[in-house]
Amino acid sequence: MGVQGRVSVMFVIQKDGSIGNIRMRGQDKNLEKEAERIISKLPKMTPGKQRGRAVRVPFSIPINFRLQ
Repeated sequence: MGVQGRVSVMFVIQKDGSIGNIRMRGQDKNLEKEAERIISKLPKMTPGKQRGRAVRVPFSIPINFRLQ
């Protein structure tokens, strides 16, 4: 399809380590769908801790799609 670009992905690591509340902003809807697919396949993570208790942690990362 010849589409390339950057997608900004925001998500939250929940108290149980799962990924939730995935939001994307990018140049093309197909790139956003692929970014969501990639993030949803992440394994369960270790949640953040504050005062010894598990807390939700927001993350924001850019994903660059480039044709080679």
